[in-house]
Amino acid sequence: MKKIISLILCAAVLCCAAAPAFADYEECGCGFSPIIYVGPLGCTPIVRDAGEETEQTLWKIDTKFLLSNLGGVLPEITKALLIHDSDLLGDALVEFVNACFGDLALDTEGNSKANVTTPELNVPEGSKHGPDSDYYFDYDFRLDPYYAADRLSEFISQVKALTGHNSVKLKCSSMGGVVLSAYLEKYGSEGIDVIICRCCPFKGTAVAGEAFCGKTELNSTSLTRYGEDAIPFLEADFADDFIEGTLYALLDALKCAGVIDGLCKFGNKVVADVGEKVYREALIPVFGSMPGIWAFVPGEYFEEAVEFMSLPSEGGLHDKVFAYRNAMADIEQNLKNAKNSGVKVCLICGYNVQRTPLVTLWKSTSDGTVDTKYASLGATCGDVKQPLGDDYLKALADKKYLSPDNMIDASTCALPECTWFVRDWLHCNGNAGIDELFNLVMTSDEVSADSFEKFPQFLEADDDADTVYPVTGAPDELARFINSPTYLNLVRLAASKVK
Repeated sequence: MKKIISLILCAAVLCCAAAPAFADYEECGCGFSPIIYVGPLGCTPIVRDAGEETEQTLWKIDTKFLLSNLGGVLPEITKALLIHDSDLLGDALVEFVNACFGDLALDTEGNSKANVTTPELNVPEGSKHGPDSDYYFDYDFRLDPYYAADRLSEFISQVKALTGHNSVKLKCSSMGGVVLSAYLEKYGSEGIDVIICRCCPFKGTAVAGEAFCGKTELNSTSLTRYGEDAIPFLEADFADDFIEGTLYALLDALKCAGVIDGLCKFGNKVVADVGEKVYREALIPVFGSMPGIWAFVPGEYFEEAVEFMSLPSEGGLHDKVFAYRNAMADIEQNLKNAKNSGVKVCLICGYNVQRTPLVTLWKSTSDGTVDTKYASLGATCGDVKQPLGDDYLKALADKKYLSPDNMIDASTCALPECTWFVRDWLHCNGNAGIDELFNLVMTSDEVSADSFEKFPQFLEADDDADTVYPVTGAPDELARFINSPTYLNLVRLAASKVK
């Protein structure tokens, strides 16, 4: 009897002790579950010797730090170029890369150096939540995506407790989709009611695949286009409309004069002369050590990349790199499973923007960073600035998911009914119109590409007006100028007529 009484008393004490905790997290009746924003690559600083006199931000890239290291090797680079000494140039470039990025390298187990940390990794605070606020989840992009997924799981639990909700909304940008892929593979979608992904490299990026296979190339057409596509998105405090238009005209003039061709020819010669040395002594030891960066390598490049990047055949780094391939392979089914269980899913991708002009596959249409076919999980796309081929269009019986400009066939996507495309939208660039679409996705009962009259499946970004509008046909510089009569758009129109 005494034992029974003792057990009852112990249970009562435990309940009393736990009562304040339950009182702090009463169920919320607002009807809107909290938003967790899973940020892009570099969403948190990576710092060497945090809190010490020698503290240095290694990433987000510290411009002053970069320029300081460049100044240290600039005399050698200049001398090497003047006397055509590729060995001296290679040594100087290796020294520069290692000085700037060497401490970011992970060990053979895929772990960071003890003095290189992310001191600002956050924990959720406060219970405020709603359509206009979110909880920002950050992570160390270098590490195993499954490690970030574990942290995200803890973060979700904390947000639920803080807000009194039993579900959350996940909004992922860019590499946030890598973290999501690992999370869904390991934890599933229970406790999530909305998944929004913008410009996410679910299947990698061509620039990572080609770079990890040593396939680099500078091409004057892609370099010019890349600059032209980026100009409209320059920061307002850096460049006004007149400066943007002038830069656009200057790029075209340099291309026509052969200057950019000459620069590309010179750059390709430098790569041929010193590329292997820089890869072997700097790029592979640093970036090849990061499971997070390996997550950007598409499946069709992976085996070749493993050999080219000399990935260890065993050990922690090897296991982490290979483990993520399961999450990449299963992301289509995992998103379908989430949708079938009642999760509202929205994927949004950019297209018709020149991708990073450093690799041989420069014709792939993209948002400037992530290839549209990888972000959309399988859309069939024309080359950048080009429609799909005539033979393909003639053979396409059902044109329900064909873009009005004939550039995208969304019928081949994993989730065509839940995937939107935005023409001329630079990677993850802010846009009030797209934000409005996201709010509709989060607050509407039904979500599909047919759900919202204002936001059909194919949209065009208007950076000047900070909005999007439906695509109605092929890109038209005259229509763009009529909609937004800026100096930049006048120059674009003139350049298109000259071309």
